[in-house]
Amino acid sequence: MATLVFHVGGPSFHPVAEQAQQIAGWLGAAHECKIIDGAAAFDQLDECDLFVAMGLHWTGMDAEWAGSMVYHPLQAHQQVAFEEYVASGRPVIAHHGGIASYDDWPRYGELLGFTWVWGETTHSPLGEHNVHIGPVEHPVTAGVSDYTLFDELYYNVRVTPGMETQILATADWEGNARPMIITAEGGRIAGAGRTIYLANGHDLRAFAAPVLHRIWQSTVRYALEGA
Repeated sequence: MATLVFHVGGPSFHPVAEQAQQIAGWLGAAHECKIIDGAAAFDQLDECDLFVAMGLHWTGMDAEWAGSMVYHPLQAHQQVAFEEYVASGRPVIAHHGGIASYDDWPRYGELLGFTWVWGETTHSPLGEHNVHIGPVEHPVTAGVSDYTLFDELYYNVRVTPGMETQILATADWEGNARPMIITAEGGRIAGAGRTIYLANGHDLRAFAAPVLHRIWQSTVRYALEGA
């Protein structure tokens, strides 16, 4: 049985704990899913087979619009644990706003493979958006057709140099095809394995799109096959 650690928490506009619970239900009893708020997730990496970065914890979360929350940075031993996790070749799934966490430790985004850069990365307004599956045949999108969901589209995401990447799905916004699903391998640190970015999923309305059920199942399966 594979053990998945879901890193959750942050502002309520990203209900990632509830989303993680939905994903755990989609995956079923074949996986042990640990859903952990904030930095404590990094204390569970020794027995982790797949790290899922969903929570949004950053230095600006004390702002009123974010809920006036207290930011708890990663401690040195937690940073080391994540470096060692990625260097072991074990996989990562980065989801939506999870790429914006721990901005006071830029190495975090580098190790995920995908980083929200404040002042550079941005998103569309919330609304109905169409996502187009690319022509590349891949286990993550096998059997998936173009889909529509209620979401915001992240774009101008920084991709860590040195990885071998594939863009599997895009959404058109402001005249450009914005990547929504990206898979990558290597780079980041010696020994690094697979990392996958799933951009869709602002809130539970996005998760109401039935196709996300299939995408999460296939993404987890693909991630673990590379471990």
